[in-house]
Amino acid sequence: MPTIFRKLRKSLLTKNKFSKYLFYAAGEIVLVVIGILLALQINTCNNQKIQRNKEQFYLQEIKSSLVQDSLAIHVVLDFNREKQATISDMMGIFADTLNNQQRYAIFDAATDVFVDYRLFEPSTTTFNNMLAAETITVIRDNGLKKLLTNYYEYPYSEGIQERLVQMNRKVVDEAFPEFFTKEFAKAKLNLETELKSIQNVELHKNPVFLSDLYGISYLMTMQDSFLGKTLSDINKLITTIDQNLE
Repeated sequence: MPTIFRKLRKSLLTKNKFSKYLFYAAGEIVLVVIGILLALQINTCNNQKIQRNKEQFYLQEIKSSLVQDSLAIHVVLDFNREKQATISDMMGIFADTLNNQQRYAIFDAATDVFVDYRLFEPSTTTFNNMLAAETITVIRDNGLKKLLTNYYEYPYSEGIQERLVQMNRKVVDEAFPEFFTKEFAKAKLNLETELKSIQNVELHKNPVFLSDLYGISYLMTMQDSFLGKTLSDINKLITTIDQNLE
């Protein structure tokens, strides 16, 4: 094809048809420009397709992470229901109709659940990978990007959840040693000690302990409310992601 064009140019110049040559040259330039524009268009389309594929991949991965986050929240909520019942049982030691052996039995039965707690932290691997690779721009929906940023950058370990951890540790550190008695050491550790007897334990007269139990219960209620809102945020995110998935 280039040979034909060269022969045609040579023929026009040889025959002194300069005006026709200029017309031909202009047409050749137009064809070259059209070719370049088509190549650029094809390249742009290919890049757009690559970006869309990346977007779809990340959205699917984020959606899977959000589903797992939702399940993790339900685990926390289920545990909190169990622990609320345990705290209610522990408050029973303040009843003046019980003796200390009965109070210890309640306390001992509640220990395993009471010393534990559950916190929620979202799985951020996919989102962090997007940030590290600077590919969050592949998400075309600016509203969705804002929702994702708000969700993943929220300080979940602070606020209510942090306070719940502090209160729980306080009770375990301060109140639980009260039940390390002579009888406890003998039963659990097979040790004869000079620790005080269970009969001398007066934790059931300690208003701070009762207040702390109530405080933990109250904080878990607030945590449940916070996690309920987080579940709502997750559902909104999943719905918005579904709208952006092809």
